[in-house]
Amino acid sequence: MKELAYSPISNPASLVSFNKLKEQLKLGSVNTVKNYIEYLEKSWLIFTVNVYDYSVRRQQIASKKTYAIDTGLINAVGFSFSPNRGRLLENLVFLSLRRRGRDIYYFLPKNGYEVDFYLPDRGVLIQVSQNLHQRETRERETRSLLAAMTTLNLKESLILSEGQAESIQDGGKTIHLQPVAAWLLGA
Repeated sequence: MKELAYSPISNPASLVSFNKLKEQLKLGSVNTVKNYIEYLEKSWLIFTVNVYDYSVRRQQIASKKTYAIDTGLINAVGFSFSPNRGRLLENLVFLSLRRRGRDIYYFLPKNGYEVDFYLPDRGVLIQVSQNLHQRETRERETRSLLAAMTTLNLKESLILSEGQAESIQDGGKTIHLQPVAAWLLGA
């Protein structure tokens, strides 16, 4: 159980496959992994987020994203070679969304570019990135949102980062960039 908990706490905001965990830890079955993950959730150590899909079956078998109850726990217990502020920032946004009591999913459009959060009850897509200073990062984050906005027929979405507020227009769609701190204070 301790080894299983170590993985999601060391890798917050990452996709986790129960099959891969079963093989990695040499556990008897995927159901064992699923039960253990459920125990970790019930003890309020981690949370799992499903992919948004109209098929409940696909939601159940797809990889889950995991988040820790506390970013301090990630730093105290988890292992990493370097601080991953982007994942910690995403974990922080998740915890804020969860406090607001929303149904939270991640979204995977057909092009395979993941969007960090989708709140279907509000029709809101949210991407989290530490910063958008590099052109490749900015393109990756906007490409993911534009594909998801097209799939879900949405006109607006949001990128939260440590950067400045601005808006990106593309084909009648608007991506709002907002500093995480301002978004958290406005919550």
